[in-house]
Amino acid sequence: MTVRIDTTSERSKPIVNVSGRLEDSGVQELMKACQLIEGEFVLDLTGVRSADPKGIDAIRKLVSGGAKLRGASPFLRLLLEASADED
Repeated sequence: MTVRIDTTSERSKPIVNVSGRLEDSGVQELMKACQLIEGEFVLDLTGVRSADPKGIDAIRKLVSGGAKLRGASPFLRLLLEASADED
């Protein structure tokens, strides 16, 4: 399994759950799933084991577009912060 993306809801708020390895091949799938959601949503990264640079960039774009981040590991947060500093 490279990446698994499921959409659920909690208290009528959409949740996009991402599990596995978010690599180039799964980025398009993630972006497509998120584009189908109107308004705010939560991007739950609890199950993400790793992410390549394109995956990190996709997460950053979704967060800058209004997605609320949940469940990112300390390492993943470090990667997100490091790549943000490079811009």
